[in-house]
This record gives sequence, C-alpha cells and structure tokens, in this order.
Amino acid sequence: MTTMLPLLLSLLTSLPPLHIEVVVPLCDGAALECGRGTLGNPASLEGNLYWGAMYGAERFLSKAKGFSVVTRTDAPDAARPWLLRTVELTRAAAADERPLRVTLHAYDGTQIDHALREFLAKVASGNADLVVWAGHDRLMDVRAPAVTRNDHAAPSAVLACSSQQYFGPVLNGMGSPVVALTRTFMAPEAYLLEALAGSVARWGVRNPKAVRTSLVEAYARYQHISPKAAGTVFARLE
Repeated sequence: MTTMLPLLLSLLTSLPPLHIEVVVPLCDGAALECGRGTLGNPASLEGNLYWGAMYGAERFLSKAKGFSVVTRTDAPDAARPWLLRTVELTRAAAADERPLRVTLHAYDGTQIDHALREFLAKVASGNADLVVWAGHDRLMDVRAPAVTRNDHAAPSAVLACSSQQYFGPVLNGMGSPVVALTRTFMAPEAYLLEALAGSVARWGVRNPKAVRTSLVEAYARYQHISPKAAGTVFARLE
C-alpha cells in the first residue's frame, strides 16, 4: 500500500481541474451597508466591498496562496452590460488535492436580478463542477423564482445572509446538491471562497461536512470569534 501512495497522488493531481464558478453581485451602498467611499459603489471594480476591497473576491484570491490569475476581462459580453468583469484563476494542487480552475464574475450591484438569473442558469446547466453565489441574499427582497428540477444541475453553495432559508428551497427544487448554506446574517468575504476552494480541492464537490468545517474555521479566524460562534453561521447539510 505504501508503494502505491505516490502513484495514487500522481493520478489525483493529473486529473483535469475541477471548475468552480463564482457569481459576485457588487455591494450596492444605496441598498446595503457596504461602508464608506467606493466600498458601496456598485460598479467599482477597484474598491467595492465584495470585489476590490481587502477581502473582496478578486483582490483577495489573486493574492491567495496557490492561486494565479490567468485572464482578466472587462465587459466580456456587450449583450450583458451588467457583467463588469470575468477573472479566470487556477489553484495549484498540493498533496492529496485536485487542481482547480476558478472563474469569478463581477456584476453591477444595481443589476443584481441579472446576477441572480445567471447564477440559477449556471446551476441548471451543470457545466461547472460547483457554482457559488457570494454577496447579498437577493431572495430576501424578491419572490423566489419558479424552477424546474434538473437531474444534471450542478452542486452549489450560497455565501449570503440566511441563505438556507431563502436559497435552500430553490436550489433543492432544482435538484442541485447543495454543499454550503448559512443560517444567520454574515459577511460573504473572499477568505470563505479560499476555504471553500481548499476543501473542494481535497475532498471534492459533494462533501458538505468538509466544506462546512473549512468555512467555520476560516470565519472564526478572520472574524476573530470562537469556532463555536462561527459554527452558528453555517448550516449543517450532511
């Protein structure tokens, strides 16, 4: 068994990268408490709380250990002006891990309904290995859309306030294997995306227990709270 271990590790890291797509509606200061200045500018790729700030998706992950930016494309689709930027990153595989490809999508925060529709469409298409929403819980504000169950729906995760209550029924109705939801108000910051990616790389996309453990540890560390307190934030889905 010992002699087979290097071979097994080699096979693991030689597998095609798992693909994670992340939909990030930028924080809209007219609707949410985002902070001062550009933190609440819903079109600011440089300063928005959820994108360009210290713990914003692009700024944080582009500097995170193991991550490398491959491409960065502004206004990638003229027919979809609400999509401000797409960033492709790779995450190198450590021992016992799969390599990852991560696609971040920045949406104008005033156009969050377009972001919501496109998030659900990405889940329904099943084209990614995991589809993540990271931002305001829009389903707190609008009626949940009608959805159709789909045997090919992608696994999903929603890093947003009380997403188990609002997104959970929608994603379950679509047939998506949900790996992360929340129970309380929370900060959907990018260290959670880093933790989620690390868990997926090591344990795969259908292990909600491992994902939750990683999220709780990261939230406790960055929010400077106890693991017990952080554990109240994330739903138990296993």
